[in-house]
Amino acid sequence: MIRAVVFDVGECLVDETRKYGTWADWLGVPRHTFHAMFGAVIAQGRDYRETFQEFRPGFDLYKEREKRAAAGQPESFEEEDLYEDVRPTLRQLRADGLWLGIAGNQTVRAGGSCGRWSPTTST
Repeated sequence: MIRAVVFDVGECLVDETRKYGTWADWLGVPRHTFHAMFGAVIAQGRDYRETFQEFRPGFDLYKEREKRAAAGQPESFEEEDLYEDVRPTLRQLRADGLWLGIAGNQTVRAGGSCGRWSPTTST
């Protein structure tokens, strides 16, 4: 008997297109170029963080996240990033009596965004 369902955040609940687009902006490269390189890195079985190295060797993602936050541009997930079928799906699973979890290799800041996604709220 299934009693719980756990969802991954990135590309399961959340469309990360905008998130990575803002990284392209931060790096000063065209968004389509960044996305193409991101796809190439993933297709090669490499770690997604290697994408940043392709544009800026020595890039420190952790330090750059802090710089972005200090500049008022922290990584975040917004309501519009949530796939449109997520809320109804979570609502139905909850109505079916299942325990729901959200997991992912996201930052603490992103975790704050995910906490707003109650299946019964609209924001």
